[in-house]
Amino acid sequence: MIVPPSIETDRLKIRRHVFDDFGPMRSFFSDEAATRLLDMTPEQKTKEAVRGLLNAVIASYDAEEPIFAMAVVEKEMGKFVGSCGMAPVDLEPGEIQIFYVILPEYQGRGFASEAVAGLVEYAFSNLGVERLFASMATENAASVKVAEKLGMTFEGSAEKEVNGVVYRGRRYSLAKSRFFEVRGKGRN
Repeated sequence: MIVPPSIETDRLKIRRHVFDDFGPMRSFFSDEAATRLLDMTPEQKTKEAVRGLLNAVIASYDAEEPIFAMAVVEKEMGKFVGSCGMAPVDLEPGEIQIFYVILPEYQGRGFASEAVAGLVEYAFSNLGVERLFASMATENAASVKVAEKLGMTFEGSAEKEVNGVVYRGRRYSLAKSRFFEVRGKGRN
């Protein structure tokens, strides 16, 4: 899966991460209220872990199997507002899981929906992906709203264990044909 240099939407540039993204990423991961719904351990949110994650993502871009994680930047001000990406997580060929997060101070402006729509369109149009999945904490109403706005279908409950902690959530899916059907209706 090739990570493009960037994907552009009306208000956003979704681009490869750079080392300057460390400050806003570190700020986000150190915010307990912002990360309480993520399936991550406290150790994964430390300064060292965030730096290691960012370094690994950047180093992977030119590798045979890169980590498909990208920064979400608001075009007008050039501000880092979040991150999104895709990963083949125990799924069938042609199926990918998407993830997205918007920094708390930029939430409620439609950036998550716009970024994910751009990412999904890229995946369906360029990567041979036929079906996408997203999992989120049950109480994460904002992420549920993003999934439903994109036309994703609720598949049921999902559970994931990380270092002995069980995270419960909701699982949504979206077929390529459904995405372009929903997008087509939105353009009329």
